[in-house]
Amino acid sequence: MAKKWLIGLFCAILGGSFLVFNVFSKQLSGDNHENRLLTTLPSVLQGPLSGLIARLDSFFVDNSPFRYQLTALDAGLDYILFGTTQSDQVLTGRDGWLFYKDGPDAAHPVANYQGLPSTFDSEETLAAAAASLQRLGDTLAARGCTLVLDLAPSKDRVYREQMPTGYPIVNDENRTDRLAAYLAEHTTVPVNWSYAAVRAQALADPDTLLYFKTDTHWNHAGALFGLDGALAAAGVETLPFSAYELGDNGVQTGDLANVAALYAVLPDEHDLAAVNYASLYEADPRTVGVVGDSFSGYYQLYLQQRFAGSWYQEPETLTPELAAEPGCDILILSVTERNLDLLLTLLGRF
Repeated sequence: MAKKWLIGLFCAILGGSFLVFNVFSKQLSGDNHENRLLTTLPSVLQGPLSGLIARLDSFFVDNSPFRYQLTALDAGLDYILFGTTQSDQVLTGRDGWLFYKDGPDAAHPVANYQGLPSTFDSEETLAAAAASLQRLGDTLAARGCTLVLDLAPSKDRVYREQMPTGYPIVNDENRTDRLAAYLAEHTTVPVNWSYAAVRAQALADPDTLLYFKTDTHWNHAGALFGLDGALAAAGVETLPFSAYELGDNGVQTGDLANVAALYAVLPDEHDLAAVNYASLYEADPRTVGVVGDSFSGYYQLYLQQRFAGSWYQEPETLTPELAAEPGCDILILSVTERNLDLLLTLLGRF
């Protein structure tokens, strides 16, 4: 009899939570902060019958009442009390910093940060990448377009002092250093690897952040180092970083804070951008195209102010067809460190 009462009580609490949540749903946040698609009812009803129970379980977990509130509360207590996160993709650093740990498409970001030799590419891989990059550069050059390879540094080495102590740097040279040096030596394609410049600026002025503390990306101030480095490599005039007047460019909630469900604990961050950028350069009649990941998306704010034409596309759009008709005078192929495997795949098309 007691078991029946317990089962009934459980069902009543569960059903009541749905009722209460629906009544107060307008007052409660239902925004999905997770970096994935949640299970929907149509997806439950599709697929083989053998997996129905598992899909139903995922549906109820993803759509349970007060999910976001309870998840945020749990994650916040874990972070405040123990200084850790429950996400396998996020590392907690010092002073509110979060770092990218791993993910389905990441090129071992922590191991790359540490400079572990196991992450280094073989001579065969490097040689093949160099040959492909040269072919791509030659194809574009024949069509009047200058190719620049742009590698964006991850914030873990730039702000290494904020990383947790459990991940020591084994080698100062990492996989990206080796790849950039090899491609610069064995091809005629300009290679922009801005780590040294960004690191130097971060040390010289630690109060002016170049990356978001709770996001994987640099802000628009940090992006200037990548963009100016790429443009300079293409022979375009650039100015020293001190020439830029930095100002507030709005508020951003960090993607790492979202993934770790710490958006209710850690504050929103203010973006920094060069507010005087347009006044520093004369209008340029050329068109600059950018094929790259989300880091290079930050270039568009500046390219649109300076050049007659500019466009930005996802890295998967880099195909022989695009190389045959680039539609730009300068093409910046840009990826961040954690996307080096993607870069090698893209170059393998040429």
